[in-house]
Amino acid sequence: MCEVLDYAPEFLPKDRPRYLMGVGKPIDLVEAVYRGVDMFDCVLPTRAGRHGQAWTWDGPINIKNARFAEDESPLDPMVPCPASQDYSRAYLHHLIRADEILGKILLSWHNIAFFQALTAAMREAIEKGEFEQFRRDFRTRHIKA
Repeated sequence: MCEVLDYAPEFLPKDRPRYLMGVGKPIDLVEAVYRGVDMFDCVLPTRAGRHGQAWTWDGPINIKNARFAEDESPLDPMVPCPASQDYSRAYLHHLIRADEILGKILLSWHNIAFFQALTAAMREAIEKGEFEQFRRDFRTRHIKA
């Protein structure tokens, strides 16, 4: 994807929005914005939520994993959303393992809030002229060796 985005945008009008369909992992969004993409749409936040995956500032987590069974910490306190701050990872783990619809709803809500926070953070970094540093920091947190 990045190779195509390194090549294709020079052929697109500079005064028009650039839309990338179906790309949704947070690192892919950051890399696409770095290459000039303006808009996205993807089912990933809700699909991931329905399957027990939560996106966080430190990368994705699978809340089904046993290590979350007794984790009383919030999903991600840095995401401005009640689902992210007010429910423990242990409770979310229980809901997902029990196949309760509430767990899928809360994780989807959290993921959508995370993606909104991510796009807001990217806009702010661009406005401040700090997107390069934002991209480096985000990559460091999301690309594990």
